[in-house]
Amino acid sequence: MTKRIPTIIAVLILLGGLAAGVILVNSRQGLLTKAGPTESPKNVKISNKGSNTFTVSWTTDTPVTGFLKYSENPASIKTPAGDIRDQISGSSQGYTNHYVTVTGLNSGKTNYFMIGSGSQLYDDSGKPFSVTTGQQVIAPPEDVANGKVTSADGSPINNAIVYVEVEGGETLSAMTKTDGTWRLNLALSRSSNGQVLTYDPATSLVSIFVQAGISGTATAITNTAKTKPVPDVVLGKNQSFVDTTVATESAATADTAARSSGFRNITEEASSVLSPDATESAGSMIITYPQINGEMIATSSPQFSGKTDPGITIRISVHSSIELTQIIKADKDGNWIWTPPQGLDPGVHTLTLEYTDANNVFQKVVRTFTVLASDGGGGLPAFVATPSGEVTATPSATPTTRMPATTSGNLTDTGALSLTIVMGILGTVLLLFGRVSKKWWRD
Repeated sequence: MTKRIPTIIAVLILLGGLAAGVILVNSRQGLLTKAGPTESPKNVKISNKGSNTFTVSWTTDTPVTGFLKYSENPASIKTPAGDIRDQISGSSQGYTNHYVTVTGLNSGKTNYFMIGSGSQLYDDSGKPFSVTTGQQVIAPPEDVANGKVTSADGSPINNAIVYVEVEGGETLSAMTKTDGTWRLNLALSRSSNGQVLTYDPATSLVSIFVQAGISGTATAITNTAKTKPVPDVVLGKNQSFVDTTVATESAATADTAARSSGFRNITEEASSVLSPDATESAGSMIITYPQINGEMIATSSPQFSGKTDPGITIRISVHSSIELTQIIKADKDGNWIWTPPQGLDPGVHTLTLEYTDANNVFQKVVRTFTVLASDGGGGLPAFVATPSGEVTATPSATPTTRMPATTSGNLTDTGALSLTIVMGILGTVLLLFGRVSKKWWRD
């Protein structure tokens, strides 16, 4: 028995070394294929989509470098595109707001891309992001909108991303300069089918969302008559530069008549729909999600939806830590869909819809809901909501998934394979030593 001990020990060490090496390798791979939450892209948005260009923007919790890799071939995504500030300076810098514009593309083609954020590449839940460029169009005359973003004390906000949507159009964007100013061409707006957007240069509603990363966000509503310039947008505030909720003269007359007849104001009637069993609200508006007041929602980026009269313009708001507001429009069938431009904190929130119905009567609908928990990881969206009430797939994923993007799988360096080799060699040496010693004892 004594003679067999060295051989047994050698075998045990060999097996132990192999097992330890496998565990360490797998553990190391798990760490490398999950980027830290500070690098993970959040609030990903596609904007400025044209016939040969598009812009991708996102935020991170800490300053990191950002870039894209893109291609028309989803199996070979290699062409790089850097942040516009890096392209100007000629060197890569770390930011919490990332803004990459891709140009020189072919019209009417689908481009696939991955987001480089810090040390990792991210895709859209296991597949590349995608965006399709529009067809070539005759550019209309410029219609430049401009404005300024400030903090609460009036200080200018540099490097904030300003997202602008003209009623019925897709998202345009620009980045503020050191003095907080921004400008963009509203005439570049396109409808959801890629055509040049037709809008009223004086009365069309304009939604503005400002993303300043760790500095905060802001929302504002104006119309095309008040875009040269837009009044200063202040971080942390929800501002309206045009009265979008005032009833028309006929609606006001109807309201006066109702009061004189002993009936309540129509907005008071709308507020009475807050009973827990309510599924339908004022006027023609039906909210299909959330279906009831107090509904529990398991995602920080819910997709709200409903149905009303076709073509109705709706001012939709979520009252959160900051009030998020946007103008949307029901489609030809009366359906509308909207997702807040940023993730919601856990807790109770209020959804408010304001609109003038087909009878020219102002309506207000209120519904409460509870977000159970914020999404883990990056929380990358699977789509971008448009003010037309339609959804632009990015790529064609169902908007209810909203799962964090995964890494591209290009990482190969584990850093723990050498330990497995060393342990294996050590076990082999001891095994040989055991056999030699066994023979020596026999002799």
